[in-house]
Amino acid sequence: MLEVQCIICETKVFIDENTLEAKRLRNNPIRTFMCDDCKSRLDTPKQRQPQVINENPQKQDSNS
Repeated sequence: MLEVQCIICETKVFIDENTLEAKRLRNNPIRTFMCDDCKSRLDTPKQRQPQVINENPQKQDSNS
């Protein structure tokens, strides 16, 4: 078993040493690991808030 740490929540997880992901992490230390919870949070798109657009903007006079 290989102990890895999630880069977002910093939880430690054990993964099997024979998996492709473990081999990639061993051979390329720059690669980062994300736990399943963080990965699923980033994979789901956020609901965008509707933007309110003012169609008739009123200019303010600085001379008044």
